[in-house]
Amino acid sequence: MKKAMIVTSLLMLFSCQKEGKISESIGADTDSASIEIDSTNVQAVGNFNQINLETFKFPAEVSGCSCYFAKTKEDFENEKYIYIDDYGNTAFLKIDGKDVKIPMKEGDFDPENFGKVIKNDDITVTIQGKKIKELEEVMMFEGTMTVENKKGEKTVTPIYGECGC
Repeated sequence: MKKAMIVTSLLMLFSCQKEGKISESIGADTDSASIEIDSTNVQAVGNFNQINLETFKFPAEVSGCSCYFAKTKEDFENEKYIYIDDYGNTAFLKIDGKDVKIPMKEGDFDPENFGKVIKNDDITVTIQGKKIKELEEVMMFEGTMTVENKKGEKTVTPIYGECGC
């Protein structure tokens, strides 16, 4: 009987220590911040980047004054644009291999806090940015562009580009 109690006590003692070591090692090895970052990244992938914006060259219809943006300064310098408009008539994008034209209405243009919302029956484009440099007839901007379709899918991307004549 004593042996059974001793064996039972030892089993309980070791099993408690083992659980303690497991929980200690989980606490020591797991970085809760990285878990939060990972779940945020997974959520972002689930909610964003569902619309495939593609780069394109200047459309023939655009000449003269215009706005044109790329995702990065490097893409801008290499003429890999994701958005171009002709200052008030039509905006151009390329989504999933298809050229998209969105009619525009001319509105107030605030060069300090640049913002536009344009839409057609399928797509809404929201651009928010700020002027980072002004040259003679050209203003450089950086900001974000959100493209959302009527299904609720959307892409948010940084933009870099210019508006001018």
